[in-house]
Amino acid sequence: MTVPRDTTSMETIGAIARARYVVLKRADELLRDEPGIPFVEHADTLPNVSALLMTSLEELKVAEEELRLQNSMLEAQRAAVNARVQHYRDLFMYSPAAAFITDVYATIQEANVAAAELFRREARHLERKPFATMLAPEFRDEFRRQLARVRAGDGVRDWRLVIRRVGDVPLEVSATVQLVPGLGATGSGLLYWMLKVLEPAA
Repeated sequence: MTVPRDTTSMETIGAIARARYVVLKRADELLRDEPGIPFVEHADTLPNVSALLMTSLEELKVAEEELRLQNSMLEAQRAAVNARVQHYRDLFMYSPAAAFITDVYATIQEANVAAAELFRREARHLERKPFATMLAPEFRDEFRRQLARVRAGDGVRDWRLVIRRVGDVPLEVSATVQLVPGLGATGSGLLYWMLKVLEPAA
């Protein structure tokens, strides 16, 4: 996830550059000899035009430098935020615990490396896959009923589930689920899942 680029400062700098061009063009028009106007009349206006031109250009230069400094600071802040976002993304992706994120209907949005290994699937093949389809069939109806209770609260701990894995017997896990409100495409929230494999009874 990256922070969107703020183009306001650059657009303002462009507007200042265009304003500087207009000032220079107007000064050029004033200083250019025009037919029928004696040169002495031009000469009388030159000091005032020159002072106006220098003042306008200096103000434009100061404003431009301030905006460039502001843009540089924003770029530095953006880079720091992006680095922090990447840091937490890496913590999620390479956590030793199997973790994944779903919408409130338990459709997987993202899975970390440990979850992909647990399910024996590539992480990209887990995305947009309903988690219920990865459970043993006899657990799915109860799973959907319990999921409605999870959405109504903040989450659940030690939720016992049995998952199916490709080429292996079903595996019992304990799920911890946390609702993170306000996130997701619709703003209805996301569910953060962590799975722990339960050792078979001796």
